[in-house]
Amino acid sequence: MDEAEHIIKLKIAKVLKSLLEQNKLENKSTKSYNDIALNANMRKATVSSSFNAQASPNAITLIKIIEAMGYNIVDFAKAYNSISKIDLKDFKKD
Repeated sequence: MDEAEHIIKLKIAKVLKSLLEQNKLENKSTKSYNDIALNANMRKATVSSSFNAQASPNAITLIKIIEAMGYNIVDFAKAYNSISKIDLKDFKKD
């Protein structure tokens, strides 16, 4: 895997985690990987690997995860595009 692909996976994971955290703060019904997996009709392991930057989700998987949390691709894209290099460094430390 090249560096660019690794950065993309990290950015995707960071955005997914921030959307899930927002759901928890707003007390929405989708608050866990299991909730997402059930809502998206996919394996929990698939959700987990996307959230942990272990795999590059394909477009369909990513959209299903985003929509299962109650968001849309525009919400995801705004958050993705707002990530700075500093944000990414801080995320990698966690």
